Amino acid sequence: MRILVINPNSDSGMTHNIDVMAKSMASPNTEVVTISPPMAPASIESHAEDAIATYRMIEAVLKYKAPFDGLVIACYYDPGIEALREILDVPVVGIAEASSHMASIIAPKFSVITVLRRGVQHVEQVVGRIGLQAKCASVRGVDLGVLDLEEDAGRSLEMIGAAARTAIEEDGAEAIALGCAGMGTLDKELQQSLGVPVLDGVACAIPLIEGCVNYGLTTSKINSYAGPPVKASAQLDPLLREMYARSSHQNDLKHSNRPIL
Repeated sequence: MRILVINPNSDSGMTHNIDVMAKSMASPNTEVVTISPPMAPASIESHAEDAIATYRMIEAVLKYKAPFDGLVIACYYDPGIEALREILDVPVVGIAEASSHMASIIAPKFSVITVLRRGVQHVEQVVGRIGLQAKCASVRGVDLGVLDLEEDAGRSLEMIGAAARTAIEEDGAEAIALGCAGMGTLDKELQQSLGVPVLDGVACAIPLIEGCVNYGLTTSKINSYAGPPVKASAQLDPLLREMYARSSHQNDLKHSNRPIL
């Protein structure tokens, strides 16, 4: 099995840390390949950067020509997840939905600790899309940028830990989801100091993808995540051309003897 993991930002240090975490969680027979789009923002801390990173991420995935059995989107905004479910015929998992669903299984209430207060509303939207508002005690942001996480791990640990304690003591959280892929290296240390489960999204996403593949499951293509309707134009963006080519392939399979799940 090969799992493709994409970091939607272009920071090489974060991509490396994501790759290490993903490989540590993968089964022995699973190959993990981690990529990032070179022209994406260095970090994703706004809706505008999210939109640009989504385009570059889809472009990078479509340019990746080696076969893969599942895709993990390693950004807590789960950018482009529904678009990639339309385009690809393999399971696609975002790290926000992975850690939120897993947290909801092991605790009655969980809180998300994310970077920057301005990102709180964005993460709340993601939790709402997943459908877990009732299980989410709170989303709390700390005054750290995504790139700050790598520069001073000790300070990051202290600030994230303080926000998590507040979520536990004041909001009723009984598990903590780390709301940024760059926080993953802090999970076990935080869990030990906080005394509650602490979940990194990448660590949660890898076994979920493996479970889907091993069970023979992929994205349903009957309606909502069917390939985008193909449109002809002499002025097509190259990314649209590639996307429509994949969509045509999916349509061909629908009319063959091979079922699309």
